Amino acid sequence: MSRAHPLAGHWHPVAWAAELGNGPSQVVLLGERVVVWRDANGGVVAAVDRCPHRGTALSLGKVDERGCLVCPYHGWRFDAAGSCVAIPQLAAEAPVPARARLTTLCCEESAGLVWVCLSDPVAERPEFPEFGDPTYRHVRCSTYRWVTSPERMVENFTDFGHLGYLHDGLLGSIDDLVVPPHRVAQVGGELHYVLSMQVPNTNDRFAVTDVKGRRGVQTNRYVLTLPYAVHLQCTYEDTGAHRTLFFVAQPHGDGTCTGFCYQSRDFDLDGDDEPYARFQEVLAEQDRTVVESQVPGEVPLGPSEELHLPFDRVAVAYRRAMAALLERVPVAAGTRIQTTI
Repeated sequence: MSRAHPLAGHWHPVAWAAELGNGPSQVVLLGERVVVWRDANGGVVAAVDRCPHRGTALSLGKVDERGCLVCPYHGWRFDAAGSCVAIPQLAAEAPVPARARLTTLCCEESAGLVWVCLSDPVAERPEFPEFGDPTYRHVRCSTYRWVTSPERMVENFTDFGHLGYLHDGLLGSIDDLVVPPHRVAQVGGELHYVLSMQVPNTNDRFAVTDVKGRRGVQTNRYVLTLPYAVHLQCTYEDTGAHRTLFFVAQPHGDGTCTGFCYQSRDFDLDGDDEPYARFQEVLAEQDRTVVESQVPGEVPLGPSEELHLPFDRVAVAYRRAMAALLERVPVAAGTRIQTTI
């Protein structure tokens, strides 16, 4: 069952909060069909998308004026706690059976996303510290659904070796592919790593960089929160400005995944947001065709199943951490594990 999955106790994004309308929506998380809706107070609610009566998908129903979810088959009504509050086929004085209730799930709204946890949470939600900072401007990028595993999608964000080659002129340069030295530290359920590198000024194509010359030095500070979130703060060393990327993947459990991404900055606050969104779309599409071609679609977690070189050390650390997570090997908060190859 999905609720027994090793990642069931972790928070996963399932939708942009702004796109959750007045009715119910179905999302798929780790192979489980989940229905998400807003109650009468505007709060988010999630439950297994299955009516206890005949197994109907409740996401095909509606939400009434009291914020109750109404089954499309027989009109049963369920409140935000999952209790059945009305069965039209019964007389008014008849009691509602105790078994007539939904399997509700942990559900919260944070950083403009709806998050769901299929079982009791074992970890905190990934942090996006700049989201509430008024000195930053945030751009919600288009979601992208890839035919690959979420591990492959996230590992793409850890791969420094492809930045100048696949994204020549955007994230690096094809004439400067040597990856600078760096280290990885695991701190509890997070991987921390820092890398300084030369980046091109893209403003003639995408006005998203704060680089004065043709190239500039950018220091990237990463926090990868297991299993599927990446927070990247980029510092332009010649100006001190920052551009932040917050990315998190939704694991569908069917060989596909969906990525949610913000591009944020503390410069150009009155500028056009469209170049930032389009810049991310171009990068994602360049990555998608390559990542979807990778075989197997699931990341091999064994240390010798693919060839690793020193510039792959973040990917190696991520695979080790995911192997431990999927095998339910706990890492105590504050534990630091230095990873070198």
